[in-house]
Amino acid sequence: MKKIIAAVDALNFTEPELKSYRYLADKARGQLTILFLENIAGETVLDATTLETGFLNYEDFYADSVKARKEKAEENRKRLVNFYVDNDMDVTVRSLPGVPAAEVLAESRFADLLLIRNNLSFALLADTNPPMVVRELLARAECPVMVIPETVHYIDEIIFTYNGTFSSMYAIRQFTQVFDGFSEVPAKVVYVVENDDKKIPSGKMLKEYLTHHYEDVAFQSLEGTPAGELLALTLHKTNSIITFGAYGRSKTSRFFHRSDSDSLLRTTNIPLFITHP
Repeated sequence: MKKIIAAVDALNFTEPELKSYRYLADKARGQLTILFLENIAGETVLDATTLETGFLNYEDFYADSVKARKEKAEENRKRLVNFYVDNDMDVTVRSLPGVPAAEVLAESRFADLLLIRNNLSFALLADTNPPMVVRELLARAECPVMVIPETVHYIDEIIFTYNGTFSSMYAIRQFTQVFDGFSEVPAKVVYVVENDDKKIPSGKMLKEYLTHHYEDVAFQSLEGTPAGELLALTLHKTNSIITFGAYGRSKTSRFFHRSDSDSLLRTTNIPLFITHP
């Protein structure tokens, strides 16, 4: 049975999010482990009185803040566990008090798939979009990562982005191995034409591979900029999953530039499966 891990902010999560993690773990035929990221020693927020008076006993303030965060985390952990118990969902919950990104990266080395929310953030002020922690996990995780919206709907389409590179095929193969129970879900290979070459690279071998795993396989070629074409393709979809390769690592192809993935993360409402060799 596969090991699926999901990164959850102990101070900010929703029940639809928790349900989505379990849904995807079930689809991967895996056991779900929740990484409950407490971030107890994280930064603190100054209240209005402190800002007005300019007076701050930092030691007392920090101690009170840590205490409040710990109490909130303990309360939320009970709520999370009760949610899964009440819904008869078997999960493992692991509380991690350290630096969230470092904790998750260490866990990813020993997992088959990492699930994270597209708005996961531990920043006190305005964060980037997608948040910095999401970008870091996508670039440095040592297992495939799936970035999800709050609610994942019933999956009725798999979109494989492909440009003939090893990284794009690696992502397709990794997804197929993790979600080996998706054989009945229609799969579509999307190729954005590069260098005016409309022929899908190694298309015959790719089709042969996919027909070993999926009952319904289709191919679609698009002309234009990769980011623009993929945004147009996925903008109004809610029941699809899309794959990408080599987030933040490969400079060999404009198709998989980090900015293209970021654009999809900002605007689409479907899970993105991203991995790299």
